[in-house]
Amino acid sequence: MKITKYLALVLFTVIVLSYPFTLCAEAAKKVLLAVYYDNPDYLACRKAFQEELAIQAKKAGLKLEFMVLDTQGSKGLFLNQLKKMEQDIDLIFTAGTPNCLAIKEAGITKPVVFTAVADPVGAKLVESLSQPNTNFTGSHCAVSADRQLSALLHVLPKSKKIGFLYNAEDPAALSQVKAWKEAMGRIKMKALDFFIPKDANSVESLAAAAKPMVRKVDVLVTVADAKISAFGEGVIAVANVNKIPTYASLNSLIKKGALCSLGFDFIKGSVITVPQAINILKGGSPATIPVITHPEYRLVINLNTARVIGLAIPAHVLKTAAEVIE
Repeated sequence: MKITKYLALVLFTVIVLSYPFTLCAEAAKKVLLAVYYDNPDYLACRKAFQEELAIQAKKAGLKLEFMVLDTQGSKGLFLNQLKKMEQDIDLIFTAGTPNCLAIKEAGITKPVVFTAVADPVGAKLVESLSQPNTNFTGSHCAVSADRQLSALLHVLPKSKKIGFLYNAEDPAALSQVKAWKEAMGRIKMKALDFFIPKDANSVESLAAAAKPMVRKVDVLVTVADAKISAFGEGVIAVANVNKIPTYASLNSLIKKGALCSLGFDFIKGSVITVPQAINILKGGSPATIPVITHPEYRLVINLNTARVIGLAIPAHVLKTAAEVIE
């Protein structure tokens, strides 16, 4: 009898130890970093998100496996590959309206966390910021038009005619320009529209798109537009040569020569999406996770550019800036 019990115990131990380990241990969650339309801001977003998610997932006891889909500008290949990969992933992270719209076009139903999207409601990624009711959530990079206009007039109080250069096929750009015009209408300023051609995908082509504004505007405003983010230095070069101040909705353009910006910090905007991602990886639904905005905006002034265009910025204005580039 004792031998029988002993043999039974040995047999039980062998069965337990030989049982597939993957069934005993929690499988790694697969996170896809997806991009077809890229620029330095989007790249910074992905790096910041991946680094912070790796840290926070470890603290939360989650095992992760990161995957990357980068088709380097080929939307068709992006759609095709994304559909093939969908069943093997638990979460998609992407930056920028163009990439989000492509994921939506592919009909993906897996959870998507986004950042660097100026108007997720206008782009129809979510129904509302408080209640997405879709498979998308994340952070948006919109600074209110009223606050941006106030910052512009703080630095450039004599501005009367504002020119907007943007991609009219980008819903995020359209919604931003509309908000600016509404804010301007309350103080009777004049807005002039200049458009980026659909096929403009270089610094030179955006410079050409900016030339019609010369001698027609007091200041040029570039909204958070994917093409401006990628090739904006061409626009800024034209403005600076012609002594036109440039207000940029993207802080990253200040170091490329824009005059001033009350901008969104893309790194922080990516990091704040990590708790959303952790929530989803633990079983939460993006449909009920509110879209958030990083509340801190920074006024940055490029004093070198001011000198180039012959603009004197008073000392009391410079003191209000979070950063002055000299």
